[in-house]
This record gives sequence, structure tokens and C-alpha cells, in this order.
Amino acid sequence: MTPPAPDEHARQDRCPGVVALHDAADGRLARVRVPGGRLSSGALRTLAAAAEELGNGLLDITARGNLQLRGLRAGDEVGAELADRLHGAGLLPSLTHDRARNVLASPLAGRAPGALDDVDDVVVLLDAGICASAVLSDLPARFCFLADDGTGAGREIGPDVTVVARGGGHFGVALDGRGLDFAGDGPAAVGVALRAAEAFVEAGGDAWRLSETPGGARTIATALGLALEPAARAAPTRTFGPGAVSQRDGRIALTALAPLGQLWPSLLLELARLSPGGVRLSARRTVTLVDLDATAVAPTRAALADAQLVLDGASGWVGLTACAGTGACPRALDDVRAAASERALARTAGDPAEHWAACERRCGELPSTPVTVAVGDGAGIEVRYHGDRWHVPTLENAAARLSLEAAR
Repeated sequence: MTPPAPDEHARQDRCPGVVALHDAADGRLARVRVPGGRLSSGALRTLAAAAEELGNGLLDITARGNLQLRGLRAGDEVGAELADRLHGAGLLPSLTHDRARNVLASPLAGRAPGALDDVDDVVVLLDAGICASAVLSDLPARFCFLADDGTGAGREIGPDVTVVARGGGHFGVALDGRGLDFAGDGPAAVGVALRAAEAFVEAGGDAWRLSETPGGARTIATALGLALEPAARAAPTRTFGPGAVSQRDGRIALTALAPLGQLWPSLLLELARLSPGGVRLSARRTVTLVDLDATAVAPTRAALADAQLVLDGASGWVGLTACAGTGACPRALDDVRAAASERALARTAGDPAEHWAACERRCGELPSTPVTVAVGDGAGIEVRYHGDRWHVPTLENAAARLSLEAAR
């Protein structure tokens, strides 16, 4: 499978994919879209082999629950072989829609207490509908969908279009967080969501997100012939960190955190062995195994811990993220991963989410992140803490500042 040359819009967008690889400091990088974070055991084995044989053996979970393969060798034949492997594993169903398949969902996807409906089928329908629409091949890579099972998990990403479970098989649709005056079953809601994305593309312009379209959600709602519901106070968002959760059906979901989102081939093979039905990735750099019998939880937990994943919800790693940093990104101005690793030792349970970035682009930082550290070019290092800002000379000073604020 030979990937087509990226078009002008793709070059302007610059978000990597499998078709459009990115030149990083440690080699070329491929970003594999994983709708709903769902990876089958076969996909895990394919990714493990590709990372080891075509790259440098490192993979990253991204801020949207996708995967990056790092250190890919130069040469068009490597890109073509990677595309062939991923296509065979169902990870690249459409070359033309490679970067458009941004669909998020809770890692428990309707199984958690408080969930109003299963959304696994919604994720499948959204992905298939994106790939079937010629219009949506032009969807910017930063545009994303969310299949919300009613818990709000994933809402912190700020999705452009959300299919929202209402209970009893009924679903709604929201545009940039504003609900539409619509209710229907899952397939009907997915149809409206896809039409909304097509209306966004057809509106033209240089917008990458729905919020950047002139008129925003109202413009798209008008194009659909639907009204927006009155703005409502944002509902609480459920998060699922390390540990076990009892599912609605009585079985168990077990979540483990990958520090800094980093995975490697032997770990992927272990995950495939532990969970033949596959795993779920999340934007919180976690891996979730669902539908476990109670007797399987203790041995599975032990195996995940042996594989160097975090299962303690009080760990300093919970909520702590960093960009690729020096050695991996040519723009990086400092080794923020090493600094974040030191910071993890100082953080305690309940500390706010925190992101460390090695340049002013702040890759991987979510708008909702309350605590951030970003290295500036000649302007020192900026520390933000719940709206307050300071500039300090070193990463060590930044860590000290955060520790001081946490102690107040």
C-alpha cells in the first residue's frame, strides 16, 4: 500500500498520521488513530512488531488517546510497509481519511456506574461514517468527535461534535459543548454528528476546530436545520484513573497508567496475552482492560505492575504529563521528561493535573490543564498555577515553585 502524497491542506495542518509522517529528532514519527481507544489483541501484536522492526521500539499514547510510533527509519518503503501492516490489522481502513478518524470515548464505554448507555457501537458507526464520506477526507486532524456514555469522560478534550447517551437507547448531539434540539437512537445521532462535520468542512475557511468557524456552533446548527438548546452549566466529568472499577454488569474493569504515556513492544505483547479481547487507551495515558471476572483481577494487576505500569490511584504520576522533550523533538529546549519524572516523586494524591512542555508550542497540553510548565525561547520558563503565572530560570526552579504552591 503506497500512501498518496499529502495535499496542501495536510501540509498546512502538519498533524502527523500514517500517510503523512513527521520528522522528529529521533527519526520519523507515525500517529495511528485509534477510535474509541480500542485496540484488539491482534492490533497490539501488529504494533509491537512494527515498533520493533521499523522504528526504535518506542510508542506514545497521545493527548487524544491515539498512538505514536517513534524512530521510524528513512525511506518511502518503510512508510509503505507500515501502512500495509496497519491496514492488515484494521488500523488504517482508509488512506484518504487517515488523520480524520479522531473519535474519543470513555475507556469503559458504557460499562461504568453512572453510564447511561453502551457507546461501543456508536464509535464503530462514527468511524465507518467518517471513512465513507468523501467530504470528511478534508476534515482537519485537530477536529474530533466524542461518544459520551453519559459520564462525560473525554469531555475535557473539548470535542467539536459529541454524541451523548441520554439513557434508554436515546442519544443527543452537541456542537462545541452546546446541545442540539435533537433526540434519536444511536444511528440517527451518528448521522447528525457526521452531517455536522460535513457542514463544518463545507463552510470552508482556515478553521481547524468548530469553535473557530465564524458563528461557531450556531452556524453549523443552522446548516443542519436544527436549533441549539440554551447553554447549560457544564456537567461534572467522570475520570477513570489507575485501579479497578465494578462495571454495571458486575464484571471488573482494570486501568493502569503508563508514565509519560510511553509503551514498548514487550509491553504490548503482554497486554495482548492478558486481554485477548483487547484493551482501551485513554487521553489520560491509561490502558484499560474491561470485562474481567473477579478471579482474574489480582493476577492481572500483578502482571501489569510487573510490566512497569502504575495501578496506584495515589501515585504522583496520576495527572502528570509531558511533551516529547529533547532527543525526540527538534524544537525542544530542555529535557522536560526527566524533570517531570523527578516531579512525580514530589506529587501526592489529589494534586491537580500538570503538564510540562519543552517549548512555547505546548504540545500535549489541554486547555483545561490547571498547572503547566513551558520552556520559553529566551524568556525563561513560564509556570502557571490555577491562573497565577511566574517566570523562573530553570526547570528545577519550576518544580520548587510548584511544591511551594501545593504546600500553601
